Amino acid sequence: MTRVLCLLLALPALAAAQGPRVLIVTDLEGVGGVNNAEEQLLPGQRRFEESRRLLVGELSAAVEGVLKAGAGEVVIWDGHDGSRALAIDDLHPRARLLQGRPTPANYYLADRLYDGILFVGQHAMAGARDGVLAHSQSFSVQNIFLNGRPVGEIGQVAAIAGHFHIPVIMLAGDQAACDELLALQPKAETVAVKRLAGKASTLSLSHAEARQRIELAARRAVERLGEFRPWEIAGPIELKFEYYPDSPGATAAALSRENKQISPRTVVYRGRTVLEAFEQWLGRP
Repeated sequence: MTRVLCLLLALPALAAAQGPRVLIVTDLEGVGGVNNAEEQLLPGQRRFEESRRLLVGELSAAVEGVLKAGAGEVVIWDGHDGSRALAIDDLHPRARLLQGRPTPANYYLADRLYDGILFVGQHAMAGARDGVLAHSQSFSVQNIFLNGRPVGEIGQVAAIAGHFHIPVIMLAGDQAACDELLALQPKAETVAVKRLAGKASTLSLSHAEARQRIELAARRAVERLGEFRPWEIAGPIELKFEYYPDSPGATAAALSRENKQISPRTVVYRGRTVLEAFEQWLGRP
């Protein structure tokens, strides 16, 4: 009787696991209402808890959306500032939290581990036109090129995911970040929760409206999973970082390993695959 009872109790979990598996990658700079690097991005800053609360709201909406579309597994990667934006009690009961550092070169992915990847709170690449708090990994990086194509953090995740045959299917962030994903995945669902207004100001949706749109977009993305294809880049791969003048980034990178080509502001990493190039960059598997 005990064994039968255990099996009956396990049935809901087994049924849920049969649905699509999704990974939600979070950041903070792309959240609606976040626009001040001095007050809103790091622990200890005056408005950091406000930013965190807004992120949790947008994230919760995305989780609700993918679950309503039938997702069987939801994993959330806290991708901001070394995984310091989310706490385990922020999550929907059906979600799990991936956090910690250093980030592995495979971005916690494996072949077909997930059916789709979503971004919440994502910003655009360094130098993006009309980008809000735009940068690529750090504010010292001017450009990143992947086989000659400019990429930021969106493109890097999409490329590694593509290596593992996983498509990126949805993004919520500022308008420039939405445009950046659509250039890689034209069929993606996007929600522009804010846009640049003037030189550095932003115009944001209300939090309630942003959540409503994010939930709907996340649900549509999972319901349309069969329409998406991964962004797969044939090797060999060249990953090139260009740093701003007077940035210590290139010097520090040059000293860390020997198998790179260095010019005053440029560091190049090469590999037979995207994953190998990223392993060269990060100096670890």
